[in-house]
Formats: sequence, structure tokens, C-alpha cells
Amino acid sequence: MQFHRRLRPFNVISFDLDDTLYDNGPVLHKAEQALAHYLSEQWPDSADLTVDCWRQIRMQLAKQNPQLMMNMTRLREESLRQGLSSRGVPQSALSNAVADAMVYFLDVRNDIQVPPENLSLLQRCAEKYPLIAITNGNADIQRIGLQDYFVAAWTPGETLRGKPTADMFLAAQQQLNFEAHQLLHIGDHPISDIQGAAAFGAQSVWLNESGQPAPPAALTWLPTLTISSLRQLDALL
Repeated sequence: MQFHRRLRPFNVISFDLDDTLYDNGPVLHKAEQALAHYLSEQWPDSADLTVDCWRQIRMQLAKQNPQLMMNMTRLREESLRQGLSSRGVPQSALSNAVADAMVYFLDVRNDIQVPPENLSLLQRCAEKYPLIAITNGNADIQRIGLQDYFVAAWTPGETLRGKPTADMFLAAQQQLNFEAHQLLHIGDHPISDIQGAAAFGAQSVWLNESGQPAPPAALTWLPTLTISSLRQLDALL
């Protein structure tokens, strides 16, 4: 645990979800494999689009419009729209095809097993503070079994931009009525989580399990402290 500035008293804790409370890599790998198979069955002309092809489409879209990286659901929807359209899915069927594919994807994507030790940590945190989830992804706290720990959750939408903007933090503040500095945000991403918390005025904990230094773009804002394991949060409770 490394402190970069003094930790002030806090009375609300927010958590990122993906790659903070569980390893999201295997979850997405399974879901993307399943989605590619589903699409090849529903739209055989798209069968040549492998998982890597779909990933390249998303990367190209994100390069063209970096704002999409703040909303993983919209990015995936746009990639589906582009990929299926390129394989001849008619415009009249495209919206329904994308919507159906997203329903299928989210079913598989929310098949997540949060490690028991992290559930125990959430329980200890929830006994002392209200917990909220603030995520750019599309994991659903109800579907992944975290509804008993969190009082609310925010994801990007029509009126809310993703991190590192402060939109979701401001929405949480409006609902729960706390001062910005009273929020402690915990997340794995040095830009979306740490810069997002800083833009709002919250304190932050960077979960750096890899031990790798933050990229230069992230050094504009330092977290309040850095930890290498969620277990270290017990020292703050």
C-alpha cells in the first residue's frame, strides 16, 4: 500500500466492477466466443468474422470515436451494426439483429463468479459504508449476485457519459447526497477510474495488481493511494 496524499475521512465507497472485483478477461473471452458462434448461426454470411475480427472492428471504431471507449455497450452495439451490415444484413433487419445479439451477449457476459474473498470484503465494507458501483462496462449487479452489497449502480447511458468524465459520480452524488471528497472510489484503471474520480473531486484507490507503472497519460492525476490487492482495503475500514 502506497499513499500519495493524505486520506481524508470518507463515508461512501464506490467500486468499479470489471477487473476490480473479478478478472474480466476470461468472462469476455467466453462471451465473445459464444457471440461469434451465435451470429454465425443467425447470419451465416457473418461466419467469417472471428472473435479477432470483431475485436478489430471495435478497435477501429474506438479509434475513430474515442468517446465510445467510455460506453462498452454502445461500442459493442456499433461494432455489431458495422460488422453485420458489411455482411449483407439488410437495414430493415439490422436494428433487431443488433438488439437480439446484445441480449444474447449480455446473458453470457453476466455469467460471472466473483471470488469469495472479494464477496467477504464487500460484506465488511457494506457493514460500515454505503457501497455503489460505477462502471463503464455492462455487468449487472443484480445478475452477477452483488445486489445485496450495493445500494445503487451506474453505467453509461443516453444522459450519462462514462469515466473519466464525472457524469456517473455526479448522478450518484445527487441520489445519495454526499460531498465529493467524502467518496472513496476504488478501481483498476489509472485513467478512467483515477482521473474520473479526480474530475469529480473524490478520493481514489488505484488497484494495481500487476505492479506495472501507470502510463504517462495517467500521471496527470495521482490516486490518493495505490494497493496491490483488494485485501489491503481492510486497513482502511
